[in-house]
Amino acid sequence: MLRQWLWLSLVATATVVMAQTFTVKGSKGSGSAVNEDGQPALFRYEVKQVIHNDTQREALHGAFHFSLLNRQERTQLTIDLLRLTAYRQRIGDTEKVAEFKGPAVMSVVSPQGGRRVRGELTVLVKDNRPPTVREGDPDEIGLRFVAGDPAKPFAFRGKVVRGDIVIFDRHAPR
Repeated sequence: MLRQWLWLSLVATATVVMAQTFTVKGSKGSGSAVNEDGQPALFRYEVKQVIHNDTQREALHGAFHFSLLNRQERTQLTIDLLRLTAYRQRIGDTEKVAEFKGPAVMSVVSPQGGRRVRGELTVLVKDNRPPTVREGDPDEIGLRFVAGDPAKPFAFRGKVVRGDIVIFDRHAPR
């Protein structure tokens, strides 16, 4: 009797473990983007949200780097994400959009010196087409960095001219 009970509990445990699933939602990209003023910027990132068993038990992982060189003012601005705290995405028939945020550091280097500022970064990306397709709207990236005074954020919004942005949603049994 005890032997049967142990065997049944082992089978039940194995079934529960095998029935677990996980979903990975995320976005990644790298390349260069140009804003309305023709100012180029470089970016690279990878962020993902892992959801276990279709519950809100999730894990967030990510990295983001952005660099903008202003040749006229001879300044370089970089923004690095310190920790991913939120990720959302929407994948429809005609659009793929992702937004993520977290604390970040902005560094500005100029001939007068350098400074580093901590703040909150929000990034919005659009995956408008595969990298091999030239027709249609290019991928887009927009970001907003707020440190201290929310009335004076740094913002960039541009179209990807080289590189690619990918937004994905994968489901798998565990």
